Amino acid sequence: MAAVERQIHKIHSSEHREESIHPLKAMLWEALLAADTEKEYVPDRARQQVVFDRLNWETFSDELGKEIGGKGEGAGKRMRGKLFEMLINADPTFGERTPLELELLSLAHNPNAYNLGKELGYHRNPDMAFLIVEKSDGVVIEGIGESKLGLLNERSFHQLSETGFARGIRALVDVVNNLPDPEAHGLVEVARARSELGSDMPLLSVSPEFTQLVVVPANRKPEWSSTLINRREFTVDKRNEFRELLNDTERVLVRRAAFSTAEVGALANALGDSSRPVRSEPARYQK
Repeated sequence: MAAVERQIHKIHSSEHREESIHPLKAMLWEALLAADTEKEYVPDRARQQVVFDRLNWETFSDELGKEIGGKGEGAGKRMRGKLFEMLINADPTFGERTPLELELLSLAHNPNAYNLGKELGYHRNPDMAFLIVEKSDGVVIEGIGESKLGLLNERSFHQLSETGFARGIRALVDVVNNLPDPEAHGLVEVARARSELGSDMPLLSVSPEFTQLVVVPANRKPEWSSTLINRREFTVDKRNEFRELLNDTERVLVRRAAFSTAEVGALANALGDSSRPVRSEPARYQK
């Protein structure tokens, strides 16, 4: 991250810098506008600005750094994946994340932190969000959100099938509903929701219309599901099976993010990942 700090200092020292803009935000906006984007792709700058405005720039580097895990093999890929996820989570197109949603997602990702590793076991879990609705008679999990920067592979297929995210969600619901004292495990939002509902009723349930939201880069074409799949990882029959799953809009919804593959690469490049080139034309962030 030393290169990032040098670039931030350079921008911070410029007499032309607007004082109200965080220097990291300004640097990445310049990198975004200078990105060598995909052919025929037209960025939605207004939507991208909304996302930039909603990111927490004070904690941005720390949050990104937690996921990178050093400079070893795969660090660049992890950086781009986490960066894409952060951009999606800041996009109001995909809704707001409530404290309860964030707590359930944290539990799913790291049950040991709540002393529930043995009870919950290992399951495939979404990286982006739970999509929940709090009602007077309980909390309904209507779906999950998953970011996919790269082409969908065999792992993606298993995540979206009945043995993937859906099974993991059902396991989490069963564990949470049977906890005698959620707060003793650090689940303060679960405890709050249960106290409002009443302890004699199950807190969580899974909607019969449970849907999996898959968010792909802005340059992809969700309407052409076959183009989302990494063809090299599948036989013809398995590829067709995956395509049918992606086309089943009652189970899976595919939506575009605000940023393309090349744009995420350009941002990662500016943050120290040299595997994605960017052009050097200057560009200013528009407030």
